[in-house]
Amino acid sequence: MIDFSLQHILQHAPYDITLSEAGFIFLTDNGIHYRVSFDEEDIVLGGCKTYQFILQNVEHARAPHDPKIEATVLAIIDEFFRSNQHILLYVCDTSDGKESGRNRLFLRWFERHASPEQFTICTAKAEVEGEMVYIAIIVDNHNPNLQAITKDFNETATALTDKPE
Repeated sequence: MIDFSLQHILQHAPYDITLSEAGFIFLTDNGIHYRVSFDEEDIVLGGCKTYQFILQNVEHARAPHDPKIEATVLAIIDEFFRSNQHILLYVCDTSDGKESGRNRLFLRWFERHASPEQFTICTAKAEVEGEMVYIAIIVDNHNPNLQAITKDFNETATALTDKPE
């Protein structure tokens, strides 16, 4: 279970957010609904729980550039780390062939927002069943298991990317 303070998120997010069983929902100025959720995974790294971060354009509508989306998503992620010492797992959607761009955008958002002193980001990519899969974990540097987490992630990523000859 993840603890969140919706009140704290709303103090920092430019869009109004509602919390439902499906996650955090917000509507952009362009009429596009987004859902942000965190699904607990069976993956344990360094003895810590891992939650997959999911950002979904609910209507799958073409979304013009909107910096308020970035700020809203990052306010939610900030609260994830403010309230928890879990690991945030990011796996890019491969359903439309735009996973590489999605990966670059998310990492650019996060790197622009967070200082290296605050978070450690580990990334990997692997070809799985003919598709390139981009994954990343983000860990708060105050997590006492940081070294074990990054070691486990790097070992798992290496196992995924090493192909038997």
